[in-house]
Amino acid sequence: MGVAKRVALRLYTAWQRRQQVAALPPILVQAAVSSGWRQRRPYPPKSRLCLIGVTLLVVLLLPWASLVSVQLTAHLLAGVGLVAALTASVLGLFKCLAEMDDHNILGGVRGEVSGSKWLVFIRRVLLRARCRFLSFESLYMKRKNFSILVNQLVFFSICERLLLTNQRLSSLYTLMFFNVAAYCVSYIKELVEREDWSMYINIARNSNVRHLALSTTKIVLEWTKAITFIITVVFMLLVFGLEKGLKNYSPTNGYLTITGIYFISTEKVFVDMFTLWLDNRKFDCFESMENFYCPAILISFQILLSSFITFLCIFTGNLRLAILCSFTNIRVKYRELSDGYIQPLQNELEALAGYRVATRSEVKDHDDVCAICLTPMTCARITPCQHFFHADCLRRCLKESNKCPICQYNILITSILRHS
Repeated sequence: MGVAKRVALRLYTAWQRRQQVAALPPILVQAAVSSGWRQRRPYPPKSRLCLIGVTLLVVLLLPWASLVSVQLTAHLLAGVGLVAALTASVLGLFKCLAEMDDHNILGGVRGEVSGSKWLVFIRRVLLRARCRFLSFESLYMKRKNFSILVNQLVFFSICERLLLTNQRLSSLYTLMFFNVAAYCVSYIKELVEREDWSMYINIARNSNVRHLALSTTKIVLEWTKAITFIITVVFMLLVFGLEKGLKNYSPTNGYLTITGIYFISTEKVFVDMFTLWLDNRKFDCFESMENFYCPAILISFQILLSSFITFLCIFTGNLRLAILCSFTNIRVKYRELSDGYIQPLQNELEALAGYRVATRSEVKDHDDVCAICLTPMTCARITPCQHFFHADCLRRCLKESNKCPICQYNILITSILRHS
């Protein structure tokens, strides 16, 4: 980018910021000016180079120090990295104090320090760091498949350190075999659940004219998946059948059991199968909310298992893996459990809290089907107008209307008054 383009870009950015400030209410502008707000200044070239150099020095020397075989050299490199980190921290502290002096956070009189302004500054720094951390955490959670893969890899690595001390890369081999098995299971599940076995695609739903391009693409894809599945199964049988299929890979039964249970509880195909099984069983305690209960149960199990493994890892001295597991397998999973399943489940239960659960004798004496889904009832909720409905049917009706589906009585207001 040329000099003229840079100058034009900076002028446009400054003009846009002035327009944004001018659009603010006068109260907000006055509050921002009184709090010492100003635009950020870019780092000077020298300080930027120093910061990059110190960062590279710390990042490169500390791992090298952990891998060097000579103990004296390792201690020397670790000391250099520690001194560099302390120097960078001191320079950052002096720069922070200088910025505080520019903002008049430090007192104008020598030796005078304003405690409230110190607290305001520290609070701003902590809030900014917390916002950055939460934004990174949210971005990591949005990458669902990547986060699951990282969770499995970290858990398998910790189990390898604890149970397979003399075998390197066993966690990668195990994770690869489990993923291959999950692919085979998902392909078989797709074949079992398929209803349309036609290899051709018509140009319209009510037409018998075949679409040549789409039909050819579908045939090629189906045969490719079938051949890939057959080759995968054959190679797995060869690897497990030969005694020397994988050199130096001999996992114990305990390692395979623990990692297999964790993999099954995290892999999407097995989670969907478990949810479908619970949905078909129709347990009365879940009240047709298996989509909330099933992931909550599985994630709680993952957190408990990861916490136990992390505790053992701390006890044995593997602090780096313990810290990594505490973030990826405990902290992130707990936030996913709380925000994604516990809170929506509580909202759904609060919507049904004003309608009491019918006893078995009441359901038996009622001896009728649900008026919404027209299926027999083994458990039900009773409305203030004394009508029986399935909990899931009533919950869905309340999202559309506040009235009883039978008598059009306003059941929401009455239930709120009774519950309060």
